[in-house]
Amino acid sequence: MSEQKKKINFTVACVNEFAQKYNLGVQEAFRYLFQFKGIAFIKENYDIEHTLDFETVLEDLGTLCRKNGGML
Repeated sequence: MSEQKKKINFTVACVNEFAQKYNLGVQEAFRYLFQFKGIAFIKENYDIEHTLDFETVLEDLGTLCRKNGGML
């Protein structure tokens, strides 16, 4: 599997897990993460984040989005 495909799969998994944790639809979760820089964070920090458990990744995303104005 190519590195790009791995990054895409990880991003999709993060969005799905985020949606489930916060009781959001997948599209709504993606829009929230995109608006509050969570998607950019995943892309920029893939090398580290993909080695962590999803609970830690979701905590990182939640903290980052709140710092960028998110309310979840």
